[in-house]
Amino acid sequence: MALEDMLAGLKVGDYVTATGQDTRGHDVTRTGTLLARPKPVTLQRSGKRVKGVRLFVGAEGTSVEERSTWTTLVEDFGSVEKAKPTWQNAELRTVPGVRIQNPNVRIYFGGKGGKRSTEPAEPVVLAGVRNIGDGRYEVYDVDSEEVLLTGTLSAQLWWLPAKAAASEPDPAPVSDPAATVDEDLGRPVHHVVTGDLVGYLTPDRFTPIDQVKEQ
Repeated sequence: MALEDMLAGLKVGDYVTATGQDTRGHDVTRTGTLLARPKPVTLQRSGKRVKGVRLFVGAEGTSVEERSTWTTLVEDFGSVEKAKPTWQNAELRTVPGVRIQNPNVRIYFGGKGGKRSTEPAEPVVLAGVRNIGDGRYEVYDVDSEEVLLTGTLSAQLWWLPAKAAASEPDPAPVSDPAATVDEDLGRPVHHVVTGDLVGYLTPDRFTPIDQVKEQ
């Protein structure tokens, strides 16, 4: 499939899986949020200068200056497609943004993982991840600051990507005349776990569903 066709249905903020080359020319596959618009680039491939597209894929809130998000596609190699966030029973190192100590990393934490764990535990908690030194990390409850898991990057856990609160626009006030159902409220936003409609998003505003006036 041509690059233009693969990119046509994507927009910034989509959750995607992209396969291409990293900054060293090694094959790489990244799954995460499309952080910025694709950037046309020229690169060396098989001894020739070829045109390609650089994608920025990683944990929401990560700076596109972080090279760990760069994934370059060319016409004869690479792909990108929308992905659906799914629970992973995997090592902590697989969480996008953890290695670069991104403070905006947010995940839904479903308990300790491993071969003996068959499904996420209840309750599921919105969690952050922070480096506490000596190669160790804490997974903590974003609301209560309770530490949920401590370990190295090889620690096994159940995790699901979550929206970074730091990147959300301020909610529209209830009195905002634009927050009515007969206006263009923007893109519907659904809860990543339940699928319920939680609000609408425009480039400059997030409107929670309970602030939308009914006619």
